[in-house]
Amino acid sequence: MATTTETNPVMSEEPPPQDIPGITRPMTYEEYLASPEEMARYDIIDGWKVYRLYGDKQVTNPTIRHQRIQSRVARALERYEEISKAGLAVLSPCDVLVIHHPIRTRQPDVLFISHARLSGRSLDDPAPLSPAPELVVEILSPSDTRRVQQEKIADYCAVGVLECWLISIADATVEVLRLSPEGAETLSVYKIGQTVASVTFSELNVPVDDIFAE
Repeated sequence: MATTTETNPVMSEEPPPQDIPGITRPMTYEEYLASPEEMARYDIIDGWKVYRLYGDKQVTNPTIRHQRIQSRVARALERYEEISKAGLAVLSPCDVLVIHHPIRTRQPDVLFISHARLSGRSLDDPAPLSPAPELVVEILSPSDTRRVQQEKIADYCAVGVLECWLISIADATVEVLRLSPEGAETLSVYKIGQTVASVTFSELNVPVDDIFAE
């Protein structure tokens, strides 16, 4: 008697493709709010997660030097926070809302937002910051292209960020930009031995040596 081998149709089927908002398709603002916390650096551009890359190998993890500089800047802003009581210093990841639909967000390395702009917002609120902070700090990676940086600054200008510090690890400099809806203007480039002076918060001053100290 001949026998036949039956194929289990369930086992032979290809697994269904994963639906990952922001990765396999653009995510909505509502999906962003419902998504789990992710301790990673990325912007959301028209619903797509765009992960930040570091160095020539295009890896997603920041270098130890990048993290140390970020930590020093954050400590300087936290000291100003404690003395001035003017607002809050926040480390990344913390999203700044640019557009709701399609969702677009930016993640500066460090930011400072006044209590006036926070306006009673709960520190447990998972929504992206809106209104935007007055001051953002970006630590430039070797993989950051001029076009990518210009697009990021344009978004900051559009949502009311007033000031941006661009920190160049390669040159050991801090470029201070004044932002407005009309665009960005470089006010000064500070080097080792000089002190960065904020144009938005009059008593905020950070020695460049403190940022790049080994």
